[in-house]
Amino acid sequence: MTVSVVIPIYHSEDTISACIESVLGQTFTDWELILVDDGSTDGSGRICDDYAARDRRIKVVHQENKGRSEARWRGVSLATGEWVCFVDSDDTLPHSALSLLCGSISKTTDIVFGNGYTLRGEERRLIPMSEFRHLAVRGEGTIGVPWGSLYRRRVLTRWMFDVPRRIYNGEDYLFWLRLVFATERAVAVVFEPVYNKGEEHTSNIFMWTSDYCYELNELRKASIPIEMHDDYMLDMLDDRLANLFAVAVCEKKNKWKGSRYYQDIIDDMRISGMKMPMKKRLFFSLPSVRLRKLYSLISNTIR
Repeated sequence: MTVSVVIPIYHSEDTISACIESVLGQTFTDWELILVDDGSTDGSGRICDDYAARDRRIKVVHQENKGRSEARWRGVSLATGEWVCFVDSDDTLPHSALSLLCGSISKTTDIVFGNGYTLRGEERRLIPMSEFRHLAVRGEGTIGVPWGSLYRRRVLTRWMFDVPRRIYNGEDYLFWLRLVFATERAVAVVFEPVYNKGEEHTSNIFMWTSDYCYELNELRKASIPIEMHDDYMLDMLDDRLANLFAVAVCEKKNKWKGSRYYQDIIDDMRISGMKMPMKKRLFFSLPSVRLRKLYSLISNTIR
């Protein structure tokens, strides 16, 4: 078995059939499909069981609700393929997705990154890990989400999925941080589209707070070897500022500006010599959430 496709499922009865069908319709056929029903109380579990009864390549496991990270790890622990591919239950794979991803497999890489077209200005099909780590820490493109890529199963460990349950937005980014520091091998990149993203729910309604981002950043720092923090400080600051932008359109200024999260960013910018661009300073100087939301909608400079 070459690829184990792992799908975590929770209350997905309206989308899971299309998701499974997209795996069944792959032009690449050397795969197994592991469906992890994460405590669904709708018809998701029954739909999974029906598919498994019709195709022996499909395995189903039902568990109490533990969250997406734990569900993915459960799938990995049951996988027998040399490579693992994650798919979310409200998404689908283009017919040639696994063929394109597996076409970049080699003996000298542990990660095949899909949807490489999302990386700004990047055209290489093989990126040294020393460079790819900087992209990962900044969360470039679709680095930071587990779907749409291949991972050699032997490099996936429990640690990569061990995130507090209360961290349910940004946990995928932590997975990537822990992954890229677990191997030294170059990353193969597929530039063709290999993933169809369904309607986004969590990130669209999530209310970012400075307290949440502070905890997320502490987990970020713990995911990067401490002796390498200086090497990746500017990259960490880049992503922390992106988080701060999200906080600033959700939280009142006196709250986030008085937070430890904000103060840590300012302190680290001073130490590293990083300067905030004028347009970003203007954004943060706006007095109300309403004005910052308006500014973020009309300005392409806010990331």
